[in-house]
Amino acid sequence: MSDHGAKPEEHAAEGGDKPKKSKKGLFIGLGVVVLALGAGVPMFLMGGEPPAEEAAVHEEEEKPHEKHLETAELGIFIVNLSETTSFLKTKMTVEFDPEIVDRQTKKPEGEEAAAEEGGGEHGGGEKAGGAAPMPEFMAHKETQIKDAVIRILSSKHTDEMLTGEGKERLKEELVEGVNEAVGLEDPAVNRIFFTEFIIQ
Repeated sequence: MSDHGAKPEEHAAEGGDKPKKSKKGLFIGLGVVVLALGAGVPMFLMGGEPPAEEAAVHEEEEKPHEKHLETAELGIFIVNLSETTSFLKTKMTVEFDPEIVDRQTKKPEGEEAAAEEGGGEHGGGEKAGGAAPMPEFMAHKETQIKDAVIRILSSKHTDEMLTGEGKERLKEELVEGVNEAVGLEDPAVNRIFFTEFIIQ
């Protein structure tokens, strides 16, 4: 009988422990679920973390493609301004996009090989000061470019070019004139820089 008496106590003790364990397990289980939901819901709403490869592709797509621009010296220009008492001496450098030039001036493979054997680019070596020589696409049109620059410069009045705003307008006109003279379908010249600018 002592066994029978101990068993109900054991059952009662076990029965008493079970609800405590169940409550403890329930709280632990609820805690895990809450943590999982706390982390899972934002990831679900944001679409989760993309794989490393996809993240790298998206970063590359978001970065703007940096263009490689080159510069070349146009040379020195001395012109009489539209009023006869003043003249302008200026030295200019152009900035152009070689990708646009390459796209529009590609030669068939046989012609490229012949041009390389025949001496390469026209326009001579480097100009004074170690500046880059005039690129081939401009060297073929050097006369037309110089004519356009002289025509634009000589049409100006001194007072127009003494202000920063006036110089910026002049640069825009020169970019347009050089691009027209070069004659490419898409304009390759982006900007012009004055490296010397003297009015007397």
